[in-house]
Amino acid sequence: MACPGLETIAENSISALLAYPNLCDFYFYAKLMAAFFIILTFILFQRDKQDPFAKGDMISSAGVAAIATIFLSGIGTLLTIIPSTIFIEIMVAGFIFIILWMLKR
Repeated sequence: MACPGLETIAENSISALLAYPNLCDFYFYAKLMAAFFIILTFILFQRDKQDPFAKGDMISSAGVAAIATIFLSGIGTLLTIIPSTIFIEIMVAGFIFIILWMLKR
């Protein structure tokens, strides 16, 4: 599949340029948000494990990372970088981790 050239961007704005990867791969920003979620989850988990007074918990780290990912993808949706269907998928997956985190307590 060939991607359209940059000359197909109608507007000369930053948001139109940032939305360009979605023309080639619809799930580009979904993959980017998933990578951000996984990296943030492991960073938070390692930080919790290093604290001698707190026990490291992967579910709570995933819940906090889900909140950050939902907010970041919401900002991307408001800037019309991330499509609303991708935002809804990210939000549902994030809420699953948040609900698991709240039920674990």
